[in-house]
Order: sequence, then structure tokens, then C-alpha cells
Amino acid sequence: MNFKFEIKARDAAGRIGKIEVNGKKLETPAIMPVVNPKQLIVTPKELKEMGFDIIITNSYIIYKDEELREKALEKGIHGLLDYDGIVEVDSGSFQLMRYGGVEVTNREIIEFQHKIGVDIGTFLDVPTIPDAPREKAEEDLKITLERAKEAESIKSIPMNATVQGSTYLDLRTYAARKLSEMDFEIHPIGAVVPLMEGYRYRDLVDVVIASKIGLRPDRPVHLFGAGHPMVFALAVAMGVDLFDSASYALYAKDDRYMTPEGTKRLEELEYFPCSCPVCSRYTPQELREMSKEERTRLLALHNLWVIREELNRVKQAIKEGTLWQLVDDRSRSHPKMFAAYKRLLEYKDYLEENEPITKASAFFKVSEEIMRTPVVLRAKQRAERIKGKFPETISHPIFGEIPKYLSLTFPFAQSEGEEDFTIEKPSKEEAKLYVQAVAEYQFGEGASEAFKDIFVELSRKTGMPRQIKARGKHIATFRAEDGLLTLGIEGARRLHKVLPYPRMRVVVNEDAEPFARRGKNVFAKFVIDADESIRPYDEVLVVNKNDELLATGQSLLNGKELKIFQQGLAVKVRRGVG
Repeated sequence: MNFKFEIKARDAAGRIGKIEVNGKKLETPAIMPVVNPKQLIVTPKELKEMGFDIIITNSYIIYKDEELREKALEKGIHGLLDYDGIVEVDSGSFQLMRYGGVEVTNREIIEFQHKIGVDIGTFLDVPTIPDAPREKAEEDLKITLERAKEAESIKSIPMNATVQGSTYLDLRTYAARKLSEMDFEIHPIGAVVPLMEGYRYRDLVDVVIASKIGLRPDRPVHLFGAGHPMVFALAVAMGVDLFDSASYALYAKDDRYMTPEGTKRLEELEYFPCSCPVCSRYTPQELREMSKEERTRLLALHNLWVIREELNRVKQAIKEGTLWQLVDDRSRSHPKMFAAYKRLLEYKDYLEENEPITKASAFFKVSEEIMRTPVVLRAKQRAERIKGKFPETISHPIFGEIPKYLSLTFPFAQSEGEEDFTIEKPSKEEAKLYVQAVAEYQFGEGASEAFKDIFVELSRKTGMPRQIKARGKHIATFRAEDGLLTLGIEGARRLHKVLPYPRMRVVVNEDAEPFARRGKNVFAKFVIDADESIRPYDEVLVVNKNDELLATGQSLLNGKELKIFQQGLAVKVRRGVG
């Protein structure tokens, strides 16, 4: 079995990841368009050409149709669909929820998925609709977990294990923890379509976060049935990696035209607010005059382009560190989405664990809600913590009273609010205090002790602190982009002495030790322990099991993830002791 998942970039609790299955690669977040082999409005081959590297179809529909079943057994699922990308299948669980029963057993559908060569299978879990009686939810979940055990014992392909539990958040977390203990690759969150159909996005947030809290962080999370572009930013900010939906086709059949902010009826449009191949070529009037079949196909293509474009927009926001701004903007497309955004911000601890320590872009006060995001709350908390050692303060237009010596540091300096904020250039003597304050802010209490005897060089061009030295040795660099410290190996040695174990440590095994010493990157599978207070993009100390310093670098993962992930890069090493 060949399945890998690693993280490449992140913002909020969202992440850009890479899935590799059976030699095929997929960048996440990604959506898998639902393909009904009986009703192809857009062919799988066309979907691949449009950039959709994964699709989902229903193995139960194929299993029940004699002609499709025979073709699938003969040609395989990829031959049946004429598609060479990743094919995931559902198991009939949706039909079970909608119609109350299916004519197949869990074992039968799993064995059928193996026979037709799917890339990612799904066992026959039992979905429970929202607000069902608790006894019903508990009984359904019990059956789901029993079937998960059965699937685990017979599967030889990557497989989904769907988190169920209705709207009972404790059941969702319990299910997530039990499934995380088993050998599965992806965890969909199931039975949420009724919530989305009823615009119950606030409840959707509760269900997703309750599931995420219980799930292993090294497995992708799939939000079953979510495919409207207006939910992508919010869902990705919660930590969702995969989506699927037939909405592109279902909406097209009903003459509905997708936009990132919602859906419009074709009859309402005089102009297309889009430049996709469909909207560039036709006017709304021309589409209305076409046959129903042709119009449906073209609207479906447009809807797919909008879905693809919005996911790219979300990924770019992650790279730039502006995902919260996109969530803030998209949440205003519907009052229920706005309520969901505010609900998400209540999960402060979960969000803070996953929030990067620094961003590639400035912080903009676009709303009062954005002031409740983790980057703001963390900055205020850390600033308050160091006031004892650095009591001199200044008034910041967004953050209020902050220590003067943090005024060059993210997010205080890299912010734009209702008023201008003038940053004064420090003197050479003051520059030392700036560095010490940032050390306490960045690395925690006591870190300033490592920088007591430093000399700070000021940039000739800007007058800002840059190189930090002591006794002729390079200690650290005061970064121009965010005012945080990048450690030299001598600075790492000093910090290692003053910070008690396991503070800011990433512990690697003997296999990785010689490579880390030479300044090579640390991969997750070699990490054996880590400080759980580490956050994404933190500057960390790489040590061996005896706490001997090996290297310093930037962690891509948080402390809990460092202990769990077995794939991908863990620490981008800047310098090794060797």
C-alpha cells in the first residue's frame, strides 16, 4: 500500500499538503468532483484536463448496476471512467442516510472496491442525521466502529474512516479518537450535508472542530458533501484538506450559477462576473436561449472553474499568511456564514496551537472579528508577559499599550489600522534592549539572558537592527521582514544553556544526528520528542536524546505534530553545529 501525506505550508489551522497514493500526487486542499457513471455531464477525462487530479464516484451505484459492475470488474475503475488520476469511492453510506437501507454488506463493498482497483476506498459506515435521538446516534456509531474494525482487518488499499456522531460533539470526538487508533489513511467527516443544506454553518463548525480535536493531525480530513466555493476558506481555516460535491452539476441542472460569494439564478443575470472560458465566450442571454442539455453542460463547466479558482485563492492566501482575511471577507456573503466565522473564533486553544508564529504579509485590521484571531490574542498575551522586564510602553493604534521594544516586531510593526503608527529608529544602546525583548517574546521567559552581552549592528540603509554579535561571533539576525530572531549556531548554544529542557527542543534519533550536525533538514520520521509549546514556523533547537545541541532551524509543525507525523519535512535546518 502506497499512501503519504505531508505538510508544505500553513495558515490558521489550514494547510497546503501533498498526498501521494499509488504513485499519483495531489496537492491539498483539493476537491474531488462527484462523478455519476450513469449521468456524465462533464466527463472524467475533461475534469483531469481542467486540473482536477482526484474524483469520487459511488462504488455502491456501480455494484448495483449489472452492466457497470461487469465493466468495472473487467476494465477496473480507471478504465470504466477513462480517468488516470486518483479515484476515490463512497460505499453507499449516503444512500443509507437518504433511503434507510442498502443491499450490500460492509465486507462485500470493501472487497468489491479492491477488485475494481480504486485508489482510496470507504467502508460502509452508518451516518446519523443531525439532531437524531442520542440513543440512535450511539447505536449507529457503535456499528460504524465495528465495521471500521472489520475494514481494518481486510483492507489492502488506502481507505477512508468516516467520523460519525450526529450533532453530539462528544460522540464526534470519541469517534475521531477511536478511528485514529486504527490503521486508516483519511478521515472524512460524515452526515453534514443536512447541516449545509439548512445553512447551519455554525453547527458545522462545532462538528468539524469536535472531530479535528480527536483526530490524528497527520491524516488528511475530508468534509463529505461540501463543494460550494463560499465555504472553502472557512472550512480550510478549520483544518479541512479535502472536499467533494456534485453541486457543480446539480446547480447547473437547476440553472444556478456559482460565485465565490453564493449562487445566482441564470435568469437574474445580465452580465457574467467571471472570465472563465464559458463566461468569456457567452452572455447570459445566449445561455438562456440554448437547449437545456447544452446550457446545463456549460453551467457545470463554469461552476467547476469557479470551484477551482476559489481553492487556488485559498491556497495562495495560506502561502501569503492572509487566510483569516479571506475568511473574514467570505463570511460576509451570508449571515449564517458570518455566525459560523464568529463561532470558529471561540475555539481559541485549538486555533492557537496551529497558528503560525509569523506571516509573510502584514496584519490588517479589516474588522473587529479579525482582532479575535490567534495571531492577535497571542501577540497581546506575550506582550503582556514581558512587561515586567521591559516596562516602558508605547501606544499602538491597534494593539493598545505594548512594550516599546516590541515596536519593530510582528505583528505590531507589520500592521495597518485606522491610524498611522510611526516606528522610531533605535539608538545602538536601545537596539540591545530591542533584541532582548524580542528574545523573551519569541522564545519565552528567561531567553533574554542569552543576549546580555551582545553588540547590535544597525543597517546603514534603514537604521534598523540587523546583525547581532558577541565577542566576535555571530549570534543571531534581527529579521527585516518580521522583526523576529534567526539564530546563528552560537546564539542557539546560548539559548540552549538558558532554556531548561524541553523548551524549544526538537529531539531526533541517532540516524538523523550526523545529518543535523551538518546542517541538513530534519524529517518527521526521525523526530522522537518535542516541546509541545512549539508553534508552526517557530525557531527551534534540534538536539539528540542526551540534549546535546545539533542544529537550529525553523519548524514546519507544531509540538504535538512533531511527535506524530511520520512523513515530510519537520524542521528546515538553517545551521548545524558541525
